[in-house]
Amino acid sequence: MFGTEIHIATFIYLSFQLFILSFQIIYFLFKPDSKSRLRFFILTLLFFLYNIISGLVPDENIPIEILYQNIVAWTIGISTATYFLHFIYKEHNIKPVNFLNIRNITYSTIIAFIILFLLPYVTTKNLSLSRNIFLVLPVFISIACLVNIAFFLAKDYLAAKNVHYKFRILSGGLGMMSIVALPLIILILGDNQAVEHSVFSAGYFIISFEYLRHQIYNTRIEQDLLEKLQKENPHKNNYKHDYIVSLYGLSSIEKEIMLFIIKDYNYFEISKEIYLSEDVILKHVSNIFRKTKIRNRAELMLLMSEKKEDEIIIPLVNSNHHEISKEITEEILESLKKFEQKKEFLKKGLSLKELAQKINTNTKYLSKTINDHKNLNFNTYINHLRINYSLEILQANPKLRKYNIKHLAEEVGFNNPEAFSRAFRNVTEKKPSVYIKELLDENE
Repeated sequence: MFGTEIHIATFIYLSFQLFILSFQIIYFLFKPDSKSRLRFFILTLLFFLYNIISGLVPDENIPIEILYQNIVAWTIGISTATYFLHFIYKEHNIKPVNFLNIRNITYSTIIAFIILFLLPYVTTKNLSLSRNIFLVLPVFISIACLVNIAFFLAKDYLAAKNVHYKFRILSGGLGMMSIVALPLIILILGDNQAVEHSVFSAGYFIISFEYLRHQIYNTRIEQDLLEKLQKENPHKNNYKHDYIVSLYGLSSIEKEIMLFIIKDYNYFEISKEIYLSEDVILKHVSNIFRKTKIRNRAELMLLMSEKKEDEIIIPLVNSNHHEISKEITEEILESLKKFEQKKEFLKKGLSLKELAQKINTNTKYLSKTINDHKNLNFNTYINHLRINYSLEILQANPKLRKYNIKHLAEEVGFNNPEAFSRAFRNVTEKKPSVYIKELLDENE
């Protein structure tokens, strides 16, 4: 086309990608700190380069040796496919098995490209031979990645209740299938630009459509929430409006999680709704608290939920209006002392609201007292008590050292071994298994 090697189909893809790329430059500039937008911008740029370079070369009319043209085209193609996989991993929060993480795949692909493609190609000048030798590894890796991703996405699809997220999960799977198809098509059909670029670009356009759709979906949720808050108590409107505007300092996924928290979803429900693990949810929630200067989930819920004006906690630490009287603080601390002595923190599923009711106070006072006098938020406070207790019983009772981690976690009030292990590492900087092994070694 136009006296070049570019196929009409490739030209069409380039036209759409140029439009998306132009739009993404403007879109990214509105929020340059968004890693998600940066990832999508890089992905679009790589696909644009892939289609234009692989579409133009090899061409004898270009004053560059054919060998170097092919090397450049293959380098861009491999880089695009690898980054596409990285994009799917990140946007869908997929944790691959160790040998399939993006670092290992990148290193192994680079080494294989040099040894199995570049050296044979430079030596023999036979593109077909070099290509067939090299592509064995990408075919194996891409199929292994597809199986790994399919396993994660299948679980997420079954857990997701929202149609929007089901569609999002399917788009990730289809995008991965285009990566798998790329080396297979080249291996079977050789240089067939129309088929190769059509299949690979199809994966990009599916992912792009879903990415933009997801951004619009999040924007609508935020707008609906803003409109709702603007209809609330006019005395709180200005503060809440400013607070919602501060959401734009958060990443896309952090804003999304924050909106679910405001709707009174617990972390487990959020994880099922947006198909992220609870560990990932907790990390994002920690970032939300840090960026918004809110110290715990309870304060966020109380601040943003529909409550009477005198019940809304505004997180101004230096405001005397929100200080708790000394007498009330002492009563709460005394109740917490008894709570700790009776080991009532071992109860599974203990919540801030439940403990506040038990000691005859409200969640606002209890949360503030724990923050001010224990220097911890409620969940961390409970976890620390449980972990310290587990250390005591492991020291005192050798039989417990023979328990598996799941049994030990249940013994001290955790719902699952993962949460116990995470809390244990936070307190001791060691895994439970390592700590128990050290105890066993000391007694030998």
